[in-house]
Amino acid sequence: MAKLHFLKSVTDTINTSFILESGDTLLMVDGGFSSETPYLYEYLKSLGGHVTAWFITHFHHDHFGAYSTILREHPDITVDKVYYQFPSDEFLMEREPMQDHERTEDLIKIMREAPMDRGIPVVTVQTGDVYEFDGGNVVVRILRTPDESITHNPINNSSTVFRFEADGKRILFLGDLGVEGGNQLMEMYPPEELKSDYVQMAHHGQGCVTKECYELIRPDYCLWPTPSWLWDNLGPGGYDTGIFGTVVTRGWMSSLRCVKKHYVMIHGTQVIDLADS
Repeated sequence: MAKLHFLKSVTDTINTSFILESGDTLLMVDGGFSSETPYLYEYLKSLGGHVTAWFITHFHHDHFGAYSTILREHPDITVDKVYYQFPSDEFLMEREPMQDHERTEDLIKIMREAPMDRGIPVVTVQTGDVYEFDGGNVVVRILRTPDESITHNPINNSSTVFRFEADGKRILFLGDLGVEGGNQLMEMYPPEELKSDYVQMAHHGQGCVTKECYELIRPDYCLWPTPSWLWDNLGPGGYDTGIFGTVVTRGWMSSLRCVKKHYVMIHGTQVIDLADS
């Protein structure tokens, strides 16, 4: 029986951190900022401390900071392989708006050297790749990889989209995919291929793919990696006076009759038995 561990943020910040547990297999997704490392480290240790595969959605530090810190500072957490695809270094240096070139260059170097220093193989995923784990009980399908022709919201839109399949359930990870990447995803696949039991809400539930994209995914369960201030779009005037679109997205999902339950990060770490859902 497979379990999905949806980890909290200990600092109430944007954080995407999931673990799929199946038998002795642990599949890690992202992990959050470096500030989340102590909690993630202890959590992984409680599950045995051995990660079979670590998947990274895209090149933003709130997704791979804890990953790189664990690889550099905690050798007792063992990792078999790391799976991701980022855009070219040139694209990242030109298009990353969140930090200066020197910082971007440092992060690129960290991402390369952290697994290399540990002798951990890095798999550059490709659209259409299929990986099997736990004797075939878990399947990972890569549905989309970065497209450098998308230059609006470029790093978020470079998110790799993949789906975990276990115990007859589909879990779709959208990373921080934006409107353009979501539109591309809809063009690539028929609705029956996008249909998923669980969906990780893109970009922490705001500034994300369109309502139409979620309508095609038709999730039974929504996974919101969303801190409290973002969940309520807090601003100077309180509820929904901030600059983010989370409350709008919440309205979309409430209107979808297929959705049975919302799992929200603000409720703490949650463990979901997939076979029972």
